[in-house]
Amino acid sequence: MSLIRAEVEIRGNRPLLFNTFTLDSIPLVKEEKTGVAGNNPEEWKKTYQVTSERQLYLNSNYVFACIRAGAKYSPKGRGTMEPIVSATLQVADDKVLLNRFLPHENELTNDHKKDVYIDIRPVSRRGVKNIRYRLATSEGWEAKFIIMWENTLINRYQMEAICIDAGAYAGIGDGRKIGFGRFEISNFNILEEKKNA
Repeated sequence: MSLIRAEVEIRGNRPLLFNTFTLDSIPLVKEEKTGVAGNNPEEWKKTYQVTSERQLYLNSNYVFACIRAGAKYSPKGRGTMEPIVSATLQVADDKVLLNRFLPHENELTNDHKKDVYIDIRPVSRRGVKNIRYRLATSEGWEAKFIIMWENTLINRYQMEAICIDAGAYAGIGDGRKIGFGRFEISNFNILEEKKNA
């Protein structure tokens, strides 16, 4: 048995929409409501994460879920690689930093050509129609993270293929079912391989 560590660099070829569920998403005490039911222009303010330097980031569980979803497209016998990826994959980074920084609120617009903008779109779920406001980054966003896995279950070429499929077919962030958050692998670099006794 041996554990492989790899650094993966990705570049978004579709916009990335944020919809992070944080502790502030459901406050302990009632707050004054903004907007109206189904149309709250302030909702985006609780759906992203940023460092003290205003650099946007994703939690590692987003990367884990994305790669696991990419494994659905990698056949293994009569099934897929998904259960094996779920069992062995680890994401070393707690925060996956993006190459985008949050502008000050008065500088944010809904202009999709900006690096960071407010995405406003109608959504319909189970017959209920709402307007959703999400912080978004335009295509060209980049991120880098380190993953680890057991190579007796998944070899390095399979894991690279799974990551490629994750970017092409699964995506990361919100709106994945309609094609948002898709990316390409710009670098897949094996860092080390540790033999376990």
